[in-house]
Amino acid sequence: MSRMVRESEVSGLRERLFFARSLLKQLYSDESAAVGQRLALRGAVVFHLYSVLVGLARQAAKNYQVAGYEDLISLAALEQAFQRAEVRAQEIQVLASARADRADLVFWLDQEIRAAVGAAGLARRPTPPGEGNDLAMRAEDPYAPLAYGDLERLEQAARRVDELIEHCGAYMEEW
Repeated sequence: MSRMVRESEVSGLRERLFFARSLLKQLYSDESAAVGQRLALRGAVVFHLYSVLVGLARQAAKNYQVAGYEDLISLAALEQAFQRAEVRAQEIQVLASARADRADLVFWLDQEIRAAVGAAGLARRPTPPGEGNDLAMRAEDPYAPLAYGDLERLEQAARRVDELIEHCGAYMEEW
């Protein structure tokens, strides 16, 4: 089981990325599993990828001695903590820029986490097509949860998170 963000700011980052990729492989290979189980796997992938980004930001906060970072578990809250402390850290600027760019997969991960917080969990269920919307039955959304576009986007998000670990790792203490 992966360590929570609070337990290890740095040593668990690659571990969490490994778990995300492992869960993604399982999601691809187990197409016969129940939809609820596959949605839970999808949610776990999103959570692990996002927790890597939060871990990067928390390590930066620790390095720059930003007060109160220990209890923050979202990128937005960590960015605000840096602003309040009037600290400019390159890794936070990189993450904030990525989170603000709609074309960046960090923006998408952030939106997925925000949507999950309001719902019962990360394994959100797609809305089934209703009788009043017959076209929805014929034209499947490739980006709906578990559709081929969604799974491809999860893979791309994992690659993007790996890039950010490499990029931001240069700014962080040796690990």
